[in-house]
Amino acid sequence: MKKKMNTQDAIVEAAFTLIAQHGLKGTSLSMIASEVGISKPAIYYYFPSKEELVDYLFHIVFDDHNFSEFFSINEYTKENFKKRLITDGIRYFEEYKHNSPALKVVHEFVLSAAQKPRYEKKLKSIMEQFLEGFEALLSYGVELGVISSKNTKVNAHSLALIIDNLGNFMILGIEMDYKKIWETAVSHVMKGSERF
Repeated sequence: MKKKMNTQDAIVEAAFTLIAQHGLKGTSLSMIASEVGISKPAIYYYFPSKEELVDYLFHIVFDDHNFSEFFSINEYTKENFKKRLITDGIRYFEEYKHNSPALKVVHEFVLSAAQKPRYEKKLKSIMEQFLEGFEALLSYGVELGVISSKNTKVNAHSLALIIDNLGNFMILGIEMDYKKIWETAVSHVMKGSERF
């Protein structure tokens, strides 16, 4: 059983690496098998088809990708709100930055979403969750008295757009001072509040 798990993990790791290099269409099961050092038919023991392997990768990347994983509202207080929002955003980007092959696979999934409705539905759900999550977080900041109630929804959506777009730039390998950009965005949202 241990060997089975190791082989499956090796297949998944090779698939991430090769898809990052060659794209979803350019990566074959033969390439993955060669990378792992097994025969192509051996892959079918773990994944009956390339589509099932790709679906498995999709779930690895996106099943746990949710707003509350990075921004836990119950950990925000009046005293730490701004610092926590900056820190949580930077942690989000750091995780992106250290997951280079997975990021390129994310990009492949985004590009193929229009052709696969189930991927499109999941990606749309994640994006909506971040929009709603930031809105709930900033509304909580309004309740705490650390954020102005003016333009809460627009500010929340701006933070979601910045998170998403900076992530896209990182996927493409474009270097930016994402920490400073995020700090500036958070400072803008906090502007006009009583404490900042």
